[in-house]
Amino acid sequence: MSEVDYRKSPASSQQQQGKKRKQSPSASSQHEGPKYRPQHNQQQQQQVQQKQQQQQQAAELEPLPQESRRPQTISELFPAVPSSNSSRPNTPPSSTTTSSSTSKRPRASIEPTAEIYKPRYTAALSVPSTMLNFPDQNKVTIDLTDSPPNSHAAGSVKKMSTPKALRVPFQPGPHSAARKLVVKNLRTTAKGSPEVYYEQTWKSLDAALTAIFSGERISTSLEELYRGTENLCRADKSAPTYETLKARMEGYVGRKLKDELNERAGRGDDEVVKAVEAAWTKWCSQLNMIRSIFFYLDRSYLLSAPNLQTIWETGLSLFRKHISSDDRIGPRFLRGIFSLFEKDRQSQGAVEMSLLRPCIRMLSNLNIYTSDFEPKFISISRDYFSRFAEQEAHTKNLAGYIAECDHQLDRESFRCDRFQLDLSTKRELVSVLEEQMVKKQIPVLTDTESVGALLKETDIKSLTSLYSLLDRVGDAGTLLKPAWENYITVHGTSIIQDQDTEMVSHLLEFKSSLDKVWAGPFKKNDDLAYSLRESFSTFINARNPKMQHANNSKPAEMIAKYVDLLLRSGVKALTGNTTGGDRNEAENTNVGDEDAELAIQLENVLDLFRFIHGKDVFEAFYKKDLARRLLMGRSASADAERSMLTKLKTECGSGFTHNLEGMFKDMELSKETMNGFKSSKAGTDKSNGVDLNVHILSMSAWPTYPDVPISLPEDLAEYLETFKEFYIEKHKGKKLMWRHALAHCVLKANFPKGNKELVVSAFQAVVLLLFNSIEPTQSLSYTSIMEASGLPDREVNRTLQSLACGKYRVLVKSPKGKDVNKTDTFTLNNSFQDSKFRIKINQIQLKETKEENKETHERVAQDRQYETQAAIIRIMKSRKTIKHVELIQQTIEQTKNRGVLDVSEIKQNIEKYVSPSLPASPPSDMYWNLCANEDVI
Repeated sequence: MSEVDYRKSPASSQQQQGKKRKQSPSASSQHEGPKYRPQHNQQQQQQVQQKQQQQQQAAELEPLPQESRRPQTISELFPAVPSSNSSRPNTPPSSTTTSSSTSKRPRASIEPTAEIYKPRYTAALSVPSTMLNFPDQNKVTIDLTDSPPNSHAAGSVKKMSTPKALRVPFQPGPHSAARKLVVKNLRTTAKGSPEVYYEQTWKSLDAALTAIFSGERISTSLEELYRGTENLCRADKSAPTYETLKARMEGYVGRKLKDELNERAGRGDDEVVKAVEAAWTKWCSQLNMIRSIFFYLDRSYLLSAPNLQTIWETGLSLFRKHISSDDRIGPRFLRGIFSLFEKDRQSQGAVEMSLLRPCIRMLSNLNIYTSDFEPKFISISRDYFSRFAEQEAHTKNLAGYIAECDHQLDRESFRCDRFQLDLSTKRELVSVLEEQMVKKQIPVLTDTESVGALLKETDIKSLTSLYSLLDRVGDAGTLLKPAWENYITVHGTSIIQDQDTEMVSHLLEFKSSLDKVWAGPFKKNDDLAYSLRESFSTFINARNPKMQHANNSKPAEMIAKYVDLLLRSGVKALTGNTTGGDRNEAENTNVGDEDAELAIQLENVLDLFRFIHGKDVFEAFYKKDLARRLLMGRSASADAERSMLTKLKTECGSGFTHNLEGMFKDMELSKETMNGFKSSKAGTDKSNGVDLNVHILSMSAWPTYPDVPISLPEDLAEYLETFKEFYIEKHKGKKLMWRHALAHCVLKANFPKGNKELVVSAFQAVVLLLFNSIEPTQSLSYTSIMEASGLPDREVNRTLQSLACGKYRVLVKSPKGKDVNKTDTFTLNNSFQDSKFRIKINQIQLKETKEENKETHERVAQDRQYETQAAIIRIMKSRKTIKHVELIQQTIEQTKNRGVLDVSEIKQNIEKYVSPSLPASPPSDMYWNLCANEDVI
């Protein structure tokens, strides 16, 4: 039993503490822990031990007062002492407490503390330490725990620290004396040699390494191995431990592991890949076990050393040095990986990722991915895709090649993700694909015929992919522009040359498909939009050698007739294929009626009208058809007529629609005039049962109609004369000329099988009224009808054919037949019957002959000459002198709304106003104002 004497004064205690600080070796830092110190000589150690024994014996023999009896056990001294033996989480249990006079940690000895007038004494219980330490000569350390004697190396002595939280103040009584703390069963351990401990500890660690390298079970517990490594590091043996461990690892990797790899690797490169992957997996597992045993060495020594590698980095470096960088293994391993990638590309992903993915991860961990693998892999991939692109481009059509390009881009991106290649490699591979399969194959991708076939078939999917591919390597609009323009021009010209009644329908369908491609696959590219307009304008205004007139005005004529069909019959007159898409568009806008469909169709036609240069040709035919609709009352919608007129005015200006607006104004004035006539006395007294409506037309606004001679019934002729007198009286100086060719009327017919109302033309009415002068059973010959009606032979033939050979045959022709001859006779059909009360008998319309069509175009050309001359005179009147080129440019500018003029025609009109007698010869390109007195309308 040992005792500690507390009767020393504070001063002596301080002196003893100072003496201890002088004699004790220098304390280690808080982070590094205690280290081995050089041993004192044997004589000095014996003196220290003898002094300690003498102090213990003196403390035991000295008597203590009865009233100051001290506690004999720890529980008596400290009734409730909290446990301080708590281990840190996630770290092996260890103690780094040292005994030092300058350390901030709790002291190992129990020292008295004093206050003024009330001295207090403090006792503390120290946490046991497992670290090795050498005691000071003048200091006694007491182990208050019952630790096993063999838990530490021989010669190590534990020190007791005094945490502040465990200090218990002692209150001595008035007659109390110094107290003693008796520790029973104090065990001391003999000190051993650090070199012996190092050898024994490394022997255990080396045995563990041998077991790890051999794949056997480790006999020593991992905790004991970890403690051994920690003790070696605290004993300043970190450097030799690391060097020995590194040599041991290098010997294994460079010999045994490499020999095993060479045995498994066969002749093929694929087998080398499998062998290296197996060796890598095995070494990683072994390296993790080694690092867990030498974890304290890794964290406390290697991690803070700037020039040393960690255990993991050392293992990777050794594997890279002896295996991946080996001249026989490394190249074969890379060739094997490249071969597996090529097989995966050719077999559409047949290679298992369980083999390639660990290899790619190994290359990254060994830091040879970017230096050894990636450059060679990109180069091999470039060669592969170059050969692949050439083969596919020559064996597949454009649609198939585009699909293959998309497939390869998707597969290569998926392959990079599947085998966990770096993002830099993925970007490089995509760039290689774009270069080899797109950029170098631009002539194939933009081939005129191939692209034209896709456009003709409206292959939206292929065109979308084509535009996206070209947009990867450049400006897709610029690259596709030649093929786009060629297709529009060639296909549009073939439609124009057809020149049948379906021309406009085909043009609208063609334009709709182009707009669909431009807005969808081509992403509304501005360059392609401009090319679309220019190409459409080129073929629709191209000169046709078959046409006798100057310009190709057939499209303008057909567009005018198509508008007439829409405004006369509505969308019902169109085929389902033409209006199907527009009907769907109208339904999508929640306006599913015919007016909405008609408005959409008119807008589409107006889009074609914008491409036409010869707008005067369109105006001529549109005016003629509009007049017929207004006079015959055949307009399907008055609102549609007004809407179309407004659109034309917006597009071409008020000068273009001036005459058209005059036609609508004449119709309104005619209604007002007829209301005034019918309310007058003359119109009421002389009506003779005739309900008359007269359209008063101004000759300047309306087309010119031929004056067809006709003999009207007397009562009707008298009523017309009465209206003429009424109008002339209201409008002095004006003259009326009757045009009966456009007149129509309603006749009341009394047939034996029922009364009917017949809606007929004026010519048909005159012929039918002739049969009122004969008996129902009598007949009239062709000649007699022509003489009585006063109609020309052509009109008589057309009128009789509509009455005797049409759908409603109110006359019977003899002999029977489809054609009317001059020898035929006609009788009233007394057996005529029909379910309808009002029957409309259509006039047989004579097809417009080539001569009439030619006359219309010639009239347009003549009007154009007049407009050109008027423009020249207006320009010359506003300028005293003007150059030739400038005069031509201004003339074209002033007449552009009427159509594009030929420069040769402008020159011919200029020559008409150039005087040969000039006071002085001006320059050849200069004109003088010689027409100031000309009257220009």
